Order: sequence, then structure tokens, then C-alpha cells
Amino acid sequence: MGMKKTLGWVLVLGWIPVGLSAQVSVELRGRLPEEVRESSGLLLSRNTLITHNDSGNEPLLYVLDTTSLQIRRRVSVTGVANTDWEDLAEDEDYLYIADIGNNLGLRQDLKVLRVSKAAFDTSDEVPAEVIAFGYEDQTDFVNNGNSDWDAEALVAWGDSLLIFTKQWRSGATAVYSLPKSPGQYRARRLAEYPVRGLVTAAAPDPATGGLVLLGYSTQLQPFSVFVPASGPVFDFPQGTRKELLDIGFGQTEGLSPAPGNRFYVSSESYANAFLSLPASVFILSGAPAPGGEPVSPHDTKPEGPGGAEGGMGRNDLRLFRSPGSPILGYVLEDPDRILARAVYDTTGRTVFFEHGPGSPPGQLDISSLENSVYYLALYVGDRILSRPFLSY
Repeated sequence: MGMKKTLGWVLVLGWIPVGLSAQVSVELRGRLPEEVRESSGLLLSRNTLITHNDSGNEPLLYVLDTTSLQIRRRVSVTGVANTDWEDLAEDEDYLYIADIGNNLGLRQDLKVLRVSKAAFDTSDEVPAEVIAFGYEDQTDFVNNGNSDWDAEALVAWGDSLLIFTKQWRSGATAVYSLPKSPGQYRARRLAEYPVRGLVTAAAPDPATGGLVLLGYSTQLQPFSVFVPASGPVFDFPQGTRKELLDIGFGQTEGLSPAPGNRFYVSSESYANAFLSLPASVFILSGAPAPGGEPVSPHDTKPEGPGGAEGGMGRNDLRLFRSPGSPILGYVLEDPDRILARAVYDTTGRTVFFEHGPGSPPGQLDISSLENSVYYLALYVGDRILSRPFLSY
């Protein structure tokens, strides 16, 4: 938790992790160079890290030193654009770039780019073959705001590619299968999992033969999902567990296995009027605990400090929201002490302010907000309690 004095108030910002597994530890490896501050995919391949920036940036792959995280090479992927690159995957012969970002669900040019590893190793300019696709069950391409057809996670799985959706409305993730060969396809839906969050990356788990997913909650709390090995057709078998990660508030975007039952995790840079978080790389170590967090499709328990067992302190603020609801809920031990409520955007601009605790207490209608990251700030006595949330 960070504290910052401002205009005579004390700003309490961030989150206190709960339910963290003692068997999963996270340590900061280092800061990413400014040139890759929008790092969205991450891959450990041949003793180097490969990353890329996301939408609107150059179609470049950056090769980083695993110790210093400095850029060793820049490889241009020719003949294609970076419409919305979101993840990286590999098999023995190819790198796969997921150009699958689709926040509004409007894209009809989704694709995975296939790059030869042999060419990548020997040249700073490499061509890409295109695996174009649409989802077999998507029929609506109307802009209804952030949709359930967004996706940011890709993994090579046997002779197929698996794509995991980032479902803004339902909070679940669906997995679709694609061939690895260039062509035009309809991605086949295999399974769905009620993750209660936004999935941003996927990677194989060499220790178990399963997979690991990465993401963050609507309060920007990072998590991982450990998926045990399944049968020939991928699904989410019994034992799939979600683990909160002790990284702090952030947008965790990249994931790759590393030797020794570890994973590299990367985050994008983030800045607003309250704080500035540089793009970083972390090391996740250990296996999930048997008592990790199971996920229920109807579980809307607030994520944040306290909880059923730990209780709350007088300065603990918890946010929660049911999937698809326009109401942001919050819980504070002593709501009668709220002098005012406010919502700020990431630039620090006030988009909502009112005196008093509000009515009904513990609820705020956010249906008028644009799709973005915001901060709820409660003025409580001599403090401002603030937590981030996503409007979608």
C-alpha cells in the first residue's frame, strides 16, 4: 500500500492481497526499457526474452537480455501491420504473433502471424505467414462497448493454436482452437471458464503438462490460473485453480515459462495523477496450492482487503461488481464517516463528485462512464481512500 500527501489529505492507494498462496511467490526482475513500455506479449526462447508493443506500434519484435532486460535486437516483421498484437507463442519451428486484440468486437481481420525461427535467428527483417480467422459463433459485429469477443492470450498446443478470450461483459474466458497452417479458418469453440477477470496471456506449464493463464481483475489485481493437463481436446479439468499474485496494482500482460518451475511475467507501464508504474518483468515461482481459489460462475465476492475470515480495518475499502451490472459496489467498515465521493480518470480529471455518503449507500451508478480505468475516491475523515476499477 502506498501513501501520498496531497492538499492536506492522505491518499491511501492500492490493494492488500488476500488468498495468496504461500507456494506461489513473485519477485521483481527489473524494469523494461522505455521503448517497450507497452509490452503486451512475452516469450522466453533460446535464452533470450522476446516482446512486442501492442496496438498502433511498429510491427517489431524486441529481443531482450534475460538479466539486464536491455534490448539486444529489433526484428521487423515485414508485410504486416501491428493492428493489435497481444501475445506470443512458439513451437519447435515457428513463432506465433497474436494479432487478436478486439475490444469492441468489431474486427473481421483477426489473425495469427507465423514467423520462421530459422529466419528470425539470422535476419533483422522476417516475413510473416497469415493464419486468418473468425470465431465460429460470432454473428454480431455491432459496437456495444467492450465486448466478449476481445482476446489477448495465445498458446501452441500440439498441432493446434489455442486462443483464450478476454470477456469484458461476462468476466469469463472461452478457448478456441485454430490450425497452425496459413489459411482462412473459423475458430472452433472448445470450452469456457468463469475466471471472474480479464485474461491477457497464456503459456504452457512444463512441470504439469497443463497451461497457465495470466490476467487481472476489474480492480486491476493480477492473477494466474493453473490448468492441469487435459485430454486430447483441451478443456478446464477438475483442479483448475485461480491464484492472486502479490505484484500490486497493475496490468499484467505477458507470460512465459522459465527453467525451475518458474514463469516470467511482464506488465505494461501505467501513469496517472496518483502514481506512475514502469513496465516491468517479474519472476513467478512455485506451484499452486491445493487450497487455491476455486471459481464459481455466480461468485461476486468483493476482491480486495479483508474477507470473510480476515475482517476489515476501518480504512479498508473493497470494490465489487456483478458481471454486466452498471453498479459499482463498495464496502467500508464505517460508511457514515464518508464526507464525499469522487471518480477520477487516469489523467486525474474529476468525472464525478458529490458531498456525503451517497444514496443508496455502498453503490455508485457508473453506466455513464466511457470504457476505461478510473479511480473511486472516498473522502473519509482526514483521509482519501482510493481504489482503481475498470468501466466496461
